[in-house]
Amino acid sequence: MTEPKPSGKRVATRARPNRNEEGRQEILVAATDAFMRLGYARASIDEIADQMGATKGRVYHYYRSKADILMDIHRHVLEMMFDAVQAERDAAGNPVEALRAMARRHALIVMENLAFTRVTLLSTTDLFVNEKQQDFVSDIAKIRRNYEMLFVATLERGMETGVFRQTDAKLLAKPLLGSLNWTTMWYIDREQTTDEGRAKIADIIVDYILEGVTAR
Repeated sequence: MTEPKPSGKRVATRARPNRNEEGRQEILVAATDAFMRLGYARASIDEIADQMGATKGRVYHYYRSKADILMDIHRHVLEMMFDAVQAERDAAGNPVEALRAMARRHALIVMENLAFTRVTLLSTTDLFVNEKQQDFVSDIAKIRRNYEMLFVATLERGMETGVFRQTDAKLLAKPLLGSLNWTTMWYIDREQTTDEGRAKIADIIVDYILEGVTAR
């Protein structure tokens, strides 16, 4: 479920989060705002606390460092995408329906959680600081590979049934996801943008993607 936050950013959360989860979510929203405004390097725990209207002690109650917050943002976004897109794939009846639903869900998540997805896609290099973060980057790389394989498997299934053109599915998945992720660079979430407006944009993007992979 996606809940609007006071900052105007959206963050998907599980139903009925407990108080500890709510505290973390509030920090993630504030940190994302700070990282977007100042960049990861310049943003500080003080800035994040100010964004919340709280003391930095409240932030440290949940996180030991700014890097830990960034890691949690990455984990949050990638797990949210994986769960949502996997559900779309499992509910679809054939490869074309599956790929359309998966790509559409990915595009909508990007637009509905723009600050979160933008920070996630642009800040990976900021994680290379200490051994703990190196381990985390390895874990994130594994999640990303598994996520990519959802699309690879769907493309391969479509190639086997003749609905997608024959090519290297693993290679094809990369520009496919690149097209979806590039939305973070040009999409602007204006106040007047409606759910219907975002859905229309997602459909245009997905139509373009399917045009490129469909067999002729």
